Amino acid sequence: MSKAKTASILLFAVSLALFLFCIFVREGGQDQSGPEIQMDQQEIQVSIAADDATLLQGVTATDRKDGDVTDSLVVESISNFIEKGRRKVSIVAFDSDNHVTRAERDIVYTDYTSPTFTLDAPLRFSMDAESLTEGLHAQDCLDGDITSKIQMSFQDDISYYSAGQYQVTFSVANSAGDVKNLPVTLELYDPAQETEGPSLTLNQYLVNLSVGEGFDPWGYLDSVTINNYQYVRGEDGALYGTLTGEVLDSSAVQIENPVDTNTPGVYEVVYSAYDEDGTQGTIRLIVSVNG
Repeated sequence: MSKAKTASILLFAVSLALFLFCIFVREGGQDQSGPEIQMDQQEIQVSIAADDATLLQGVTATDRKDGDVTDSLVVESISNFIEKGRRKVSIVAFDSDNHVTRAERDIVYTDYTSPTFTLDAPLRFSMDAESLTEGLHAQDCLDGDITSKIQMSFQDDISYYSAGQYQVTFSVANSAGDVKNLPVTLELYDPAQETEGPSLTLNQYLVNLSVGEGFDPWGYLDSVTINNYQYVRGEDGALYGTLTGEVLDSSAVQIENPVDTNTPGVYEVVYSAYDEDGTQGTIRLIVSVNG
């Protein structure tokens, strides 16, 4: 073998040895595995107000090279609801070599409630109304006021040129993906064809009840005007004439009450009164029984 060839082989061997040595030194000084995350509970119960520190309670992290790296733990994200009130939290830990480890745990809210609607006035609008959600609001325990997220869909083909009652569904969703639906009756009227008749007002137009909660529809009737004579609610719950103090007989107001507070759902209570000419006036109370 020539001296030149021998020298080339020797040079290659030395270079390879140096290369392998450098890799050994580098790898020997750097941990190639990420931290390990441990949890004392895979599922925890927390309030909707829980902060990241609460979500990380009982979670620790250790690294083969760095030891205890619990201080590196952070909440990376929180999922939408898996089911009502239950979400997954993604937790990450870091080591000094920037290795990242992820783990998940379930959180169950102890005080979560779905979004709720409120209503300032009857869902009765002029045919030229600019908005059919006027007076309707939505509140959420996670996001606060979510009125701007209210959507409306029609079960019937609606015509802004035809007065009448239409079945619509208002819906709203919070940031965790919980959707609340409100199927109700919406009325459009033609101002030019309005006739003077009995009018009724309520002290609330949408009531949210819990399952099993008591409900008295008469308690929401605030005033009735019949034949241009007004009766308003007194402290005892009776309706008194504003001029003579005469008490309005409860039979003067018919109440259609389909509400079953043992069954979650949305109900409409219809109050009706007639004047001496037989003209009918009605008002609706929406009752949402929340399970």
